Amino acid sequence: MIGRLYLIVDIASLPIIPEALAGGVDMVQLRDKAGTDGDVLQAARELVRLCGRDVPVILNDRVHLVAAAGAAGAHIGEDDLPPDKARALLPPGALLGLSTHSAEEVEAAERIPVDYVGLGPMFESTTKALSRGPGGPALLQGVATDLPVFPIGGITEANATALVAAGASRLAVGAAICAARSPETAAARLRALLPALT
Repeated sequence: MIGRLYLIVDIASLPIIPEALAGGVDMVQLRDKAGTDGDVLQAARELVRLCGRDVPVILNDRVHLVAAAGAAGAHIGEDDLPPDKARALLPPGALLGLSTHSAEEVEAAERIPVDYVGLGPMFESTTKALSRGPGGPALLQGVATDLPVFPIGGITEANATALVAAGASRLAVGAAICAARSPETAAARLRALLPALT
């Protein structure tokens, strides 16, 4: 099941997971570029335990660890494995997400074996160095796809409203929840901005 409020965390952020889930996070990605495979595998198993069976846990890039971690799938970017090779390494039924940066890339993603896309960067990010300038709500214009689309990149409660007004029905966030004084409250406020799916 593809969630609506997608939280990206590193290993150090695992302690806030229970609060984030209580606030409405319903999909979590473990993204830790610095950790070893062993570190990430151990953290991923703990994350799967914390999230339970109803909240998918996605591993960023480390496709080869998905099965061992018991995770729901993997997310890949433009510098990671090609989608067809990533899919071949995943267990049957696993989710595969792809980073995209334009309406054209979203459209192209429909022709390859992915289950959802991240679209961004929307805004300047405090958690990731950007390889391209942020596109803001305008990035959502012209996106017509049946794939679930998660705007990502520097999203906060303050600027998420503009994304929802531009058509977003899902959000992917990091610091807006992880760095909040109350992760539960931050998640709940973001979740409340999302329109009902029709």
